[in-house]
Amino acid sequence: MEKTDINGRFITAINHLIESRKLSKTSIAQSLGIKPAKFSEILNERMNVGTDTLALLCKNYSINASWLLLGEGAMLLPGELNGCNKPSIAIPQLPEFPMTSEGVCEMFLTILRDRDARFQEQAEEIGRLKERIAQLEREKNEPTASYQDAQREPSTSPAD
Repeated sequence: MEKTDINGRFITAINHLIESRKLSKTSIAQSLGIKPAKFSEILNERMNVGTDTLALLCKNYSINASWLLLGEGAMLLPGELNGCNKPSIAIPQLPEFPMTSEGVCEMFLTILRDRDARFQEQAEEIGRLKERIAQLEREKNEPTASYQDAQREPSTSPAD
């Protein structure tokens, strides 16, 4: 999680908003609470974007925080096609966090904890599925009782 990587994804998201939603840099800067000059410095990679700005970008434009911070998943939250702000599936809502450094950090930690919990649930499900596969393979390789009984009985075919 390098700052330059996060900045690069921030710039990608801004360019997406400019191209797909036809927003101006000035209007985006205003919605993020930063001056156009500072916004320009960030877009020209002479300044790093702050966590409060990242949080507002996610909140205001439905940008996926996991993608923005970690490069994981899609840039837009599900259902965010063609600038539509109506998700097609239910997305868990985060509680409101104050837009202070502590609040933004707590918001990102909450997102990461939620993701880690989902990963843990998936790992447990994978473990259960692996055990089921092993059980099915054992059953497939073990002869059935009727097959074993047939092997013990002498052949009843007529002798030559």
